[in-house]
Amino acid sequence: MAPRYLNASYSLLSYAGGRYTNISVPAPLPPAVSVELSSCCNLACPECMTGAGLLARKASFISYRLASDIATQLRGHVLSTWLSFQGEPMMHPEFFRIAELFRGMNTVISTNGHYLDRENCISLAGSPLKKIIISYDGFSPDTYSIYRRGGDHALVTEGIRMLTSTVRERKSGLKIVLQYLVHRHNEHEVRAAAAFAASVRAGFRIKSMQLLDPERAGEWMPADRRKARYPLSGGGARPDGRVPSAGCFRMWTSAVITADGDVVPCCYDKNAAHVMGNMRNSTFRDIWVGNEYRIFREKVMRDRRLTDICSNCPQGRRIFFRR
Repeated sequence: MAPRYLNASYSLLSYAGGRYTNISVPAPLPPAVSVELSSCCNLACPECMTGAGLLARKASFISYRLASDIATQLRGHVLSTWLSFQGEPMMHPEFFRIAELFRGMNTVISTNGHYLDRENCISLAGSPLKKIIISYDGFSPDTYSIYRRGGDHALVTEGIRMLTSTVRERKSGLKIVLQYLVHRHNEHEVRAAAAFAASVRAGFRIKSMQLLDPERAGEWMPADRRKARYPLSGGGARPDGRVPSAGCFRMWTSAVITADGDVVPCCYDKNAAHVMGNMRNSTFRDIWVGNEYRIFREKVMRDRRLTDICSNCPQGRRIFFRR
């Protein structure tokens, strides 16, 4: 069995053991890692930390040198890498050069789709990426712009057409998925967006919406309660009771590395409030099995309610839908 599969198996076993003993004995490395290429974005989406201007850390691009060091340390150990976190990855001036570093690592990006010109589409078709997830949150320009503020619906739509046709022409293995962040103002266009995805032979999925401010639930939660991440209770959105009070699978199986090298426990630590270490002065393995991580894991295993970032985590809830 390849080392990365052994590592993944060990992660599952170590989580199961930690769940019942509250002792942190993780695998040598997690099977999945997100690497933030950019904490900058060209849009101003209101319920996004970056778009709303609420990101407390400095907006930056990861350096090629740091990305290369990360890729070297992860190679052969991880099952997948995500080259996305808070910003728009394709804004990085060395995006394709950095993506090449992660060739053979089942690499995925999530993008707002504003950088899909002809040249970039050709490069994407020949890149090491396995999947590209493109935000497409409205079939009409007016609906799209309600959330994707500053976005250009026509540009994104044309970019999707160009990318899908380029991938077919070049017989690329790149998987293209349109992701529809559903809310009160766009749920009436879900079927039209899904039909568009089918017409260009792209995948399609619906994602429930995360709120930064629960008191705005009435503004954003869709009428279709199945697709609302939180049910309404009182004046705002609250967890629906399915969220476990203790334990977290992600603490044993994934991690996030920010553009400036900070290692944080998961994608809900958007402001890097819980830094386990920094890749500029430690190896990823040393950070992953280090004391800071051990203490944090054991705290979450005892009671998630003691950790701020866990309060908005969807673990235990369904957040993706096909229709």
